[in-house]
Amino acid sequence: MAEPTLFSRLSASFAHPRATLSALLLVFLANTISVVLRHDDQLIWDEGRYVECALNHLGTPVPTFDPHDFVNGPGYPLVLAPFVKASGFRFNQQSATSAAPLFLARLLNAFFMTGAAAFVFLTLRHYTNPIWATLGALWTGLHPAILWMSFALMTEPLALFCLSGFIWSFCQTLRSPSIPWRWLTAATAFLGWLTLTRVFFGHVIVATGVLILIAWPILKAWRPALQRTLLILTGALIICAPYLHHTWKVTGTFPCWSTNSGELLYWMTSHHPGENGHWFSYEDAQNDPHLAPNHRAFFERTLKLPVTEREAAFKAQAKAQFTPSSFAYNWLCNLSRLAFGFPRSFQPEELRPLPLIFLHLPLILATLLAAFIALRFWRSTPPEIWILTAFAAFYLGGTSLASGLPRYFAAITPILFIVTATILHRHLRLQIALPPK
Repeated sequence: MAEPTLFSRLSASFAHPRATLSALLLVFLANTISVVLRHDDQLIWDEGRYVECALNHLGTPVPTFDPHDFVNGPGYPLVLAPFVKASGFRFNQQSATSAAPLFLARLLNAFFMTGAAAFVFLTLRHYTNPIWATLGALWTGLHPAILWMSFALMTEPLALFCLSGFIWSFCQTLRSPSIPWRWLTAATAFLGWLTLTRVFFGHVIVATGVLILIAWPILKAWRPALQRTLLILTGALIICAPYLHHTWKVTGTFPCWSTNSGELLYWMTSHHPGENGHWFSYEDAQNDPHLAPNHRAFFERTLKLPVTEREAAFKAQAKAQFTPSSFAYNWLCNLSRLAFGFPRSFQPEELRPLPLIFLHLPLILATLLAAFIALRFWRSTPPEIWILTAFAAFYLGGTSLASGLPRYFAAITPILFIVTATILHRHLRLQIALPPK
């Protein structure tokens, strides 16, 4: 009998249920500890905006809330609403009657991240082996860009949970011989709520749907998979229909997923000395000594306008200041910002990007290798993997055109990891033989 290889022994160890449970427990504990150690009663980052939206859904007056401004969708605020209501939060007091509900809302992120890791594990377990599946779960649940902010009321944990749940149920739907309505319904619900949480996915759904329609007359053998995909995409848009109807009534624009795209384009086309497409807040644009001389006057004038006129003014200025060479430079910088967290205009460089470089660079190189192999043997790759690849490509392509952050790239890495692992597992073999005893 042949001696077992190191890889076969590792695979057998990872196949044990204890290994899976240990990985998921590690994810849960890491995210829980992050919340316990870093929880604060004061709201930070985007937390205030989400709490404002939750209060608005509850019918509580919020003086600073503008019902005409749609920076984010209603998905996460609706999840927060019960916790915000229980906390008795009032913005006129900038405090909560009870801090426990907000702590529990933050702690909910640990469950979202553990659920996301579990979905990735289940997906990879079908297409690869226990080692890939466990690594994918740990990658998803312990990603430093997400773990760093998992203690806060931010959308990333919920978005990762919805995306990973969508991936799992989507693959289940397309693999089945006949239409499995329960998996199709689950995929639709996950994708719909993902889009309500991160509205940019609405554009990704439309772009993917157009590609599916183009592929329909060409890839006849894939028609069952394409049909189910169209059903899921259409169902997700139907879930978003009330939100789109509301934004249409308020802004007069259809479809209106958000009202801050003009602001993002403004920074991506700005090319004053020292700038590279990095986004800045309204306060920075008017008060930062590097930015104020070039931007204060425009922002002071534009921010006085109603939301729809403000959005139009940002887009008009972006068009006026656009030059192909500067936009190409900002775009390349943005790709680096998405993947590695730098360069950032007028901000000191830190060691924080190093973990992202060590984590994302191997994934990017492995994905490029997998893409080369997949194009060479494209028929051996399941249709659902190709469709997920297109979904991720549309997301990354669109995200690269707006000022980006590493957490935006981290949000799509479960698909990149699953696609890459599936292709490499099918076509590459790595074996390390142990010395004979």
